[in-house]
Amino acid sequence: MKIIIYSQNLVSMDGVGNSSLYFKNIIEKFLNVELIAHHSNIEGVKSFHDYLKIHDPKNILLYHYSIFDINIKSLLELNFRKRIIYYHGITSPKFFPKGSELYNNCKQGLADINLLDGFDLYISNSSESKLQFLENLNKKNIENLHIIMPPTKLFKRKEEKLNIKKKSSNLDFYYCGTLSKHKNVYSLLEIFNKWNKNHLRLSVFTSFTKDDTLVYLGENKYIEFQDKGIRFFHRLNDLEMSKLKTSMDCFITFSMHEGFCIPLFNSIENLSPTISYPLKCLEDYFPVDYKFLDKNDSLENIQEKYYSNLEKIRKTKNFIKDKCLSYTETGTKLIFKTIDF
Repeated sequence: MKIIIYSQNLVSMDGVGNSSLYFKNIIEKFLNVELIAHHSNIEGVKSFHDYLKIHDPKNILLYHYSIFDINIKSLLELNFRKRIIYYHGITSPKFFPKGSELYNNCKQGLADINLLDGFDLYISNSSESKLQFLENLNKKNIENLHIIMPPTKLFKRKEEKLNIKKKSSNLDFYYCGTLSKHKNVYSLLEIFNKWNKNHLRLSVFTSFTKDDTLVYLGENKYIEFQDKGIRFFHRLNDLEMSKLKTSMDCFITFSMHEGFCIPLFNSIENLSPTISYPLKCLEDYFPVDYKFLDKNDSLENIQEKYYSNLEKIRKTKNFIKDKCLSYTETGTKLIFKTIDF
């Protein structure tokens, strides 16, 4: 018997890939685990095509689902002793150009949720993702089998020294992520471009190449943003990005939809405040008095919210840490109970 952790795409520097590895590390202390994917750049991951040749019905499936999966029907036709699914949430197709590959993949990914009935345990990264899953499955009788659990281990570093900055100090904001439409990065860039405050700076870490960024922004805008002091970093690895972020003060995102948003939690872990809209996915984890963005916030308002969140950052971190720990402990126990370990 093996635990089969499957995701269509299992790649490094990716939330779903890192989550699959996280669950592997939890389970392999007790049971044999094998990583399976349609596509992967991680050593030791077996292709789904090769797995089909050696499948054993005694195996247990842990399925990471986050977008349309080309193998979903073939996977679900296999007999497993138990089946568990981790749902990462799917971005609404409305945020992508109609007919584009991402539009079609997200639309089909949501439609295929109706195939995912009959699992022994359902896990989501937030109540927002859970609700999205249940609405598309259209079966409420599984709700008692559906739990919330963070997609990766958080708050694992030693306690950081808190650096309280005076309000007259320079502040370095940063964003990391894709430049997809729902991330609303253009609006973030424009507000820093418009106000052009010398003591407020923005750095953008993106998985887009420079060429892709030029297509997204336009070459003239890219140069204009750079002239205003906005820095762009393209496809840095985790270590390179971590080194640069250590001197920065606040993670900021104008994103309109997230399933979990790991960079936001990592910022809190380092005792750095975050600025974001009150995303539904954060309601399970954040205290109610945390300061979030309003649509009409100016850069001055954002600065004030930064300082307000900074004043209570330790309290916020402990609150979120306890929430994550509670969900993780409950989820881990239910996973092992489900697989009869």
